[in-house]
Amino acid sequence: MSALTLFPLLFAALPRGDSRAGALDELRSSAPAAQSPAPEIGPASAYDARPAASPRASGIGLSHSGDPFDLPDFSLGEVSSMLKQAGGTHYRPHLPLNEALPEISAEDLERLDAAASDPTLMDEMVEGLAREGRWERMDGLVEAFTSQGIKLILVVGAGYRKEAVRFRAPDGTLAEASPDRIGRERYLALMRWVVGAGVRRYAGRVEFWQVENEINIARLVARVGWRVKEKSWEDRAFLRSLISTLCRTVRAEGERAGRALKTTHNFSADMAWKDWLGPKASASLSSDIRAFSAPDDLDIIGVDLYANHFTGWPMFDKKVARDVAGAVNAAGGRPVWVLETGYAAGPKWRGYSEGRQEDYFRKAFDAAYGAGADLVLAFGWFWNPHGWYTDRPSPLPWWHPMSPEQYWSPVHVERGSDGSRKVRFGPAYNELTQAARR
Repeated sequence: MSALTLFPLLFAALPRGDSRAGALDELRSSAPAAQSPAPEIGPASAYDARPAASPRASGIGLSHSGDPFDLPDFSLGEVSSMLKQAGGTHYRPHLPLNEALPEISAEDLERLDAAASDPTLMDEMVEGLAREGRWERMDGLVEAFTSQGIKLILVVGAGYRKEAVRFRAPDGTLAEASPDRIGRERYLALMRWVVGAGVRRYAGRVEFWQVENEINIARLVARVGWRVKEKSWEDRAFLRSLISTLCRTVRAEGERAGRALKTTHNFSADMAWKDWLGPKASASLSSDIRAFSAPDDLDIIGVDLYANHFTGWPMFDKKVARDVAGAVNAAGGRPVWVLETGYAAGPKWRGYSEGRQEDYFRKAFDAAYGAGADLVLAFGWFWNPHGWYTDRPSPLPWWHPMSPEQYWSPVHVERGSDGSRKVRFGPAYNELTQAARR
């Protein structure tokens, strides 16, 4: 997720917008659909008749964030079917740490201390969680996309508060497990356990694994509350050891399964936001890639790239090519993937529109591939209906209408009084299908 979304006071509200009719499809149901705890994996039949686009040789797709099941208007089966029909090849959801293990007992915390230096005990714990953890929803997600031939990039080990395993603090309250709270060595052992279990369960179906997320702005993200506010997220030496630990865990489980699994990480290109419009941001991105991506750790360098978050004009779309070129230079021959990119469709009075969103994605896809990216993923599509806000807090914060993310999706559902559902695609969606053919 873009670092610039951390400055919501700079964004403006968007009235409910209209989507372009274009080549539309209808999904009809007798009642509004709700996302169930065990998501529906059935096909979106209204889309099956559409001729599928031929996927490009490199890759193109969509990127989700946070809760992978937060898709209020769509089932996972619908999203995977529509992505396939558009020519998409990849989908990037998170596998939250607390999905399989919502809470860790005091006994297991103590076992982790021993398992950190006892490979046999760690393997026993990983095997137990891989078999007995709460995997039902993630099993459904993996099936929904891999059954369509779409390659998943699972984000594992992300240290965000909303994804954290809970533990019983000394005062008896449940708290998010974090490096300072439970101890850094124990936290690394927790990552080996939970991430290892996820990789062991899905290694046969998932080749690509993103370890952590935007580690180069962990300090900033902790300060605004997305991570626990503590010193560990400011210690670059610890953060490097965390990335290495996660990469070794993925590789070890891959070797156990007889598969050469690939690791990546998503570096934020917007960390130097004060110099965002100039070359210093790209220079910082290249420096951070070199600092956190030892060649024996990351197989693929991932970046997130966003254009102008403040006003719709100027678009600053040239930043995409500049940042990709910088990442390619820092990658040392490793592939570079754009794991997130997005642009809002409004508000109109600040220069945003569906037409400019379409223009951004046309330019962004071509610029990223032209500068050397092998994969580009559009961020936030399907995920955020009008009025969306992360985690749905109640009451909503006063600055909620200024958040741009609720307007990044060009795909929307319109509901009729009879309970019917009509999926409308904005013009930016057509740019994904066209880029898939180019």
